[in-house]
Amino acid sequence: MTSAFPVHPQPLPDELFSSWVYRVARANGQNVFSFCYLLIPEMRNTYYNLDYVVTEQILQKLSMPLRVTYFRSRETTLDSYSGKLFASSTPKANRKACILQTGSQKNNHRRYCLQYCPLCLAEGEPYYRKVWRVSFITVCSRHACQLYDRCPRCSSPIRPLLNDVGQPHKMPFLGAITQCFHCAFDLKNTVACIAKTDVVKDTILYERILREGFIKLEVGSNWIYSFSFFQVLRHLMRLVLREVVRDQEKDNIQDPDMLPHNLRYQCMSLLTGVFSNWPSQFMAFCINNKLIYSDFTNNTNKRPLIPYWLEKNIRQNLYSPNSPPSEQSVIAAIDYLIAHDKRLNASALNRLLGYEDSGVIKKVLKSYQRNKLFHLPYMRKPE
Repeated sequence: MTSAFPVHPQPLPDELFSSWVYRVARANGQNVFSFCYLLIPEMRNTYYNLDYVVTEQILQKLSMPLRVTYFRSRETTLDSYSGKLFASSTPKANRKACILQTGSQKNNHRRYCLQYCPLCLAEGEPYYRKVWRVSFITVCSRHACQLYDRCPRCSSPIRPLLNDVGQPHKMPFLGAITQCFHCAFDLKNTVACIAKTDVVKDTILYERILREGFIKLEVGSNWIYSFSFFQVLRHLMRLVLREVVRDQEKDNIQDPDMLPHNLRYQCMSLLTGVFSNWPSQFMAFCINNKLIYSDFTNNTNKRPLIPYWLEKNIRQNLYSPNSPPSEQSVIAAIDYLIAHDKRLNASALNRLLGYEDSGVIKKVLKSYQRNKLFHLPYMRKPE
């Protein structure tokens, strides 16, 4: 289809692709799925993950009849973050680092992958921002309030496209873009919750880095690619989750991109100011939280395991290969592995304490085995 539609709304500032398509369809008297079926049939039955299936061909099909440039339409997609938020996406797995994940279709009702600010939705024409899909963005920098990732009335995920399909309770209308698909609550009426000032300040910084694609942490230092910076930020969220979640949940810490808003907001609260006065503030954070060098070398599965701009600053302070662990720390690590029903062997202890092959660990472990009657490599007591 090459002729223009009767109405062709242009993408609004930082608008998300699915939000834009929703407004275009409604403006032309269609629901989203009829619109997609007529114009881009390859997108039908993708309502749960619409923002992940956008391709160059789909954008070209939309651009001409909607009288919008290809570049402007691409700015609504999550792939426009490539090279800024993440180095590249993983098309086969539909994964994009630092983007809230939708998961599989059968489990999409369990994932809170879209956030919103009620004050933003109440201003002018309501629409959903692309930045609201970013996992470390937990507050609205414009209104200094927390974002929401679910309906405050029924706790359903934010799924505006489901207002255009069969309703679970046979609601006799097609809901507006700001209404909950499940209970019809207008999200604009959500009571705004004031965010912590430091979290808002950090969010403003992160949004600026995301726009520019670069960051310089100190005067005279080299520029850092934003996706490398956000890789470290995302890993820091994983590290502080150990303090956020309950002890019995520590073994099931998930990807930060799959966590609900309340946990991600707590993580960002613990990370406030961590990149200010670089690197002194970062070092103080690591010491206060008992982070060691190996905590950062495991932030990716490929080598080099740590970005050079980070490694050169923390190695001299956190890497101590010649300092053996104390016997008390080894015993505490053994007790921790036993208490959490984990395998007990020298490799597990070295990994937990941040060593490669410590003689002290081997010595204490042999003594512990002899006195406690544990069999290696498994930490099972004999019956």
